[in-house]
Amino acid sequence: MVLFHNANKGHAVKALKTVRGLLESRGVKVTLAESKSAEAALETCDFAIALGGDGTMLHCSRRVLPHSVPLLGVNMGGLGFMSAVDFPGFKKQIERILAGEFRAEPRWMLSVEVRRGTRVVFGPHQALNDCVIRAAEQARAVTLDVDCGGHSVSSYFGDGIVFATPTGSTAYALAVGGPVVMPDVNAFLLAPISPHQLTARPLLVSTEQPLTAELRRRNPYDRPQAFVSVDGQIDHSLKLGEAVYLRRSEKPFTLLVPPERTHFDLLHEKLKWGVR
Repeated sequence: MVLFHNANKGHAVKALKTVRGLLESRGVKVTLAESKSAEAALETCDFAIALGGDGTMLHCSRRVLPHSVPLLGVNMGGLGFMSAVDFPGFKKQIERILAGEFRAEPRWMLSVEVRRGTRVVFGPHQALNDCVIRAAEQARAVTLDVDCGGHSVSSYFGDGIVFATPTGSTAYALAVGGPVVMPDVNAFLLAPISPHQLTARPLLVSTEQPLTAELRRRNPYDRPQAFVSVDGQIDHSLKLGEAVYLRRSEKPFTLLVPPERTHFDLLHEKLKWGVR
């Protein structure tokens, strides 16, 4: 068992000792994620546990993905959309969790890289939620040309675009007007950010073809500034002549969830779906 925690959250740090004690008292060998032996432990463990909020889950997803290790989230933050249980719930459900009764739910991820010509200058990085390309510090709109499988999708003019997975459809993409997409849908969600075009609307595109987005000038004197953000945690300053390449990651990320919970239940509980 590999145990992650958000060291910046005091209650997660306090919970670490309790969770570790509960696991070890039941004969589980626990390796802390920050220890030198963590990578070796991820090769052989049955699953990992993350103590924190959604940001912690996003970080941990990149750590466990290469090892195909399922991740169980114990919410110590606010929304906790990707967490299986809260801290009191973990203590109540620990026997079911260790008995393997929680359901493994695959979630596909985005693979993101930036190229200048044929040279990769950023990435590849994996994103569970989204890749965001948006205007940098200047208060000016930018032009992004988007292709799908070599075919032009559109030239977007505005504050940027959110490229989201179905998992990320309830995050930034939702805030800019995108739809909620069920986790098993094989589609990229393109959600423009404050577009200066009445026809620019959120779009679902099959993951069968890769996407490309390139920063463009609108006129010869234009000096656009933009940045690329992967899950809001890894950033790159995008320059003219660079293109962002997005595709479905080859390996799926696996989330552990209560067997009786559906995604609709999650929407009702966390987003108050359908409440008047």
